[in-house]
Order: sequence, then structure tokens, then C-alpha cells
Amino acid sequence: RMSRLVNELLDLARMEAGHIQLNIETQTVDHYMERIIKKFQPVADENQIELKLTMNISEPEAAFDGDRIEQVFTNLIDNAIRHTGEKGYVHITVESNETVFRAEIADNGSGIPEEDLPFVFERFYKADKSRTRTKQKKGTGLGLAIAKNIIDAHQGEIHVKSKEKQGTAFTFTIPQQIQKNSKS
Repeated sequence: RMSRLVNELLDLARMEAGHIQLNIETQTVDHYMERIIKKFQPVADENQIELKLTMNISEPEAAFDGDRIEQVFTNLIDNAIRHTGEKGYVHITVESNETVFRAEIADNGSGIPEEDLPFVFERFYKADKSRTRTKQKKGTGLGLAIAKNIIDAHQGEIHVKSKEKQGTAFTFTIPQQIQKNSKS
């Protein structure tokens, strides 16, 4: 746990200093997302959570750093599963068109208090007073800060909507044409 915390802090510090290296490659969206779902299906099944993927694809390919965006999906889906009770759901909706790649990860879990929403992307933020963890795995409070930095490096945006005891939805968008930048 301490090693993971140190590595995440170093990774975040590099990102915040503008030293994130992106390996932008063309991804086939449906294959990419099927791999993401396959990774999380056993965890969802184990926790009796419905994991569902809906895709609206008019552009079958998207250009982004596959490993870094997988890191974003991993953080958001893992959080959603951990904060959703048995018989709950985590729904992932992906849209790919000529201008953007967009993803939403929505759950019907414990939600985040409205007063905490402006702080969720800050390092070490945890809303555990409401998003109680009944499962063993503990987070470092860095995952959402790292996710935001990755999306920012892709010149995209990430947002959250949540209601306590109703669920949370994180949405991120990445432009299809990422501008070349000296910091990327």
C-alpha cells in the first residue's frame, strides 16, 4: 500500500509538472471497450453488480493513449463498483464520433454529498463519510486527481454529477484531434 501511494504521488507530481508522456495511438473503440469490460466483469459478478456497456459509435476509431485512458476507466469503474451495493449497477456509455470520444461511468451507489463535489478531483480527497467502503480494498485518494490530469493532458474534460443514496456519474470527453503540445 505504501509503495502504491509513493508511485501514485510521483506519477501525479510528474503530470502536474507537465511531464506526462502520451503515446497517442488509434484505438478501435469496440475492441478497446470490450477489453475494459472483460477486465471488470469478474469483479462486478463477485459483488453481484450489473456491469453494462452501451456504445454509440459513428466513428469506429479514436486516438488517445490507450494505457492512460485505461487507467482512467480503471479508477472510475473500480470506484463505482466499490461504492455500489449488491444488486446495484454500473453502466458505461461510450460515444465515438468525428469530433469526440466520450465516456460516462454511472452507478446507483451511495453517491457523493453535494458540498464535496467541487473537491473530488483534489489529491487525497475521500468522501468516505458518505461513500462507505464495505469491501476490503482501500484507496489512496489520488485516483481521481490522476484521472483528471490524464484527461487534461488529452485536452479533454471530466465532470461528476452525484446525489447521495442515488448514485454518481463521471463523464469525460477527449477531442478526436489532440493538438500537439510541447508538454504532451
